[in-house]
Amino acid sequence: MKIGKVIIVINHAKAHARPTAIALKEVLTREGVAQEWLATVPLKHNLYEALATERLPKADLIIACGGDGTLLQTAHRFRGAGIPILGINIGYLGFVTSVDGERVAEEMHRILRADFVISQRTALDLVVQNAQQRVTGWALNDAVIIRGDNPRLVSISARVGQRALTNYRCDGLIVATPTGSTAYSLAAGGPIISPECNVLVVTPICPQSLTNRSVVVNSTEPIEMRLEAHSGRAVVQVDGMTLAKATPNTTIIVESSRDSVPIAFLPEINYYDTLGKKLLWRGDGFPKPT
Repeated sequence: MKIGKVIIVINHAKAHARPTAIALKEVLTREGVAQEWLATVPLKHNLYEALATERLPKADLIIACGGDGTLLQTAHRFRGAGIPILGINIGYLGFVTSVDGERVAEEMHRILRADFVISQRTALDLVVQNAQQRVTGWALNDAVIIRGDNPRLVSISARVGQRALTNYRCDGLIVATPTGSTAYSLAAGGPIISPECNVLVVTPICPQSLTNRSVVVNSTEPIEMRLEAHSGRAVVQVDGMTLAKATPNTTIIVESSRDSVPIAFLPEINYYDTLGKKLLWRGDGFPKPT
């Protein structure tokens, strides 16, 4: 397979966006690859709605040129298209990007000959409903119920499938995919989960009960969370974007989506090696024994 057309989504706010774009365009033009260039959507209060209205494209590959946030935006813009997304990292961490921006010219020749592997990443569908509204959403990393600027804790009863999980009093609750396990959930004390695992993780944010910890559950069962009648108000977010407000007696149902995300990686990329580098796990920097 040879790549005939690519769509490039680029974050111009990144310091190295311009030189990376020039190098990328030179390679694509020289190889005779059709190109469509798009800028990331500016951050705004209705960002989720703006991304959800994007048309489904026709292309062999989508290149997200920025960081993890750019790749997340790209996944939202083109969800359901089934086109592999390759991340070029000109950002900070780059957990789900494959190519360093400084190596675009060297690596693109391989990529244009489809020398990459596809990792199908689990995503989330969710429904937020109460007597006044029913809102649907989608996320690649996580769905979060958070109290926002409300001074009161949120009280949430949670179920996994037909079974009660527990009741939480906390600042919020995160349901994360394996891809999202290294994002907000990790910062809140959750585990790192390999993307090959068919699981979801439920992580409370600053729970009142210190024994409330992350729970890893089977991704085949829906997770139902209900704000109790005495709960404070909350906001439901998907991948950091506001989806809906949640008042007491609101129910939020989260389950694995049929729209998984095909992310392209160079064949030599090792997930655990990436963790070691990005999280500085390696002991290489420690003083050597004498």
